[in-house]
Amino acid sequence: ALVGFSVQKDEFWFKELSGVSLSADVVINTKNESYKFSGDLLFTHRGISGPAILNASLFWQKGRICINFLPKFSEKNLVNGKKQLSSVLPLPKRFVLEFLRNFGLKDRAFYEFSDDEKSIIKRLFAYHFAPAGTFGFERAEVTKGGVKTNFLNENLECKSVKGLYFIGEVLDITGMLGGYNLHFAFTSAFKVASALKNS
Repeated sequence: ALVGFSVQKDEFWFKELSGVSLSADVVINTKNESYKFSGDLLFTHRGISGPAILNASLFWQKGRICINFLPKFSEKNLVNGKKQLSSVLPLPKRFVLEFLRNFGLKDRAFYEFSDDEKSIIKRLFAYHFAPAGTFGFERAEVTKGGVKTNFLNENLECKSVKGLYFIGEVLDITGMLGGYNLHFAFTSAFKVASALKNS
């Protein structure tokens, strides 16, 4: 389903950022493949959402995900920075300060942190965690599942029951965010209407 992720106790600090959005890369690893999604990420009172998360949720199976909060920022710029992190990082200040607070760190220049603290800050490039789950069916933009297309002919008519047609989200077809699901719903309806008109 296209749906946001709820967070476990270790990531409750995400909830403090409700309303903050930023650009990020989200990586989902399954048994056989790795999927990367770039786009906006939105912090909510329940966890994380936004286009990058919604698209990633289509492929997520219980387990860890990885977020790069700094996809267009070089680690070299971080290391060479002489200003406080909240001024150097191209992230909302509220996010940087909450991240630091969560790990017991103060806002200062990168070179002033210990090696262990620098390792924590570098997690912004690869923040691994396991979501608690999703926001659920009632919050989903689209859901997976439905009538399998191999049971239908080219006009979306059931092969075993003449005159029974299926369209839109009742079919086991799920597209990513961006209007694909609506487009398919309209197109499949048009296909069935044309078939009925011509029969």
